[in-house]
Amino acid sequence: MEQEFSQVSPTVFAEVRAALLAASRTEIVEKLAAARIARCTFAEEDGIGYVYFVRRPPSLNFLNLSTPVAETIDFFSGLGINLDVDHDGDLFGLEFLARPDLVGAELRLFD
Repeated sequence: MEQEFSQVSPTVFAEVRAALLAASRTEIVEKLAAARIARCTFAEEDGIGYVYFVRRPPSLNFLNLSTPVAETIDFFSGLGINLDVDHDGDLFGLEFLARPDLVGAELRLFD
């Protein structure tokens, strides 16, 4: 059941969107607005989780790399959230650290 992240978790979407705009990462904002959730994993008791986004297959240039993540946009200190981007510039996923308020609420739909 793929759903748009912005619809499933509008609170988190708004937080991350604002942080991306403040960091002048407007090219990522558009991708986040269209991102669809593939699956989620989380440990509610620890307040950590990860949202995997639906991605297109990696380009041939990056197919055999040992890690699919090329960049982590770090909002941990302010939001407790990191956003991972793959080698093709597509969103890979969103990591929640020490955010039990987010992990156990809206995202439980994908448990």
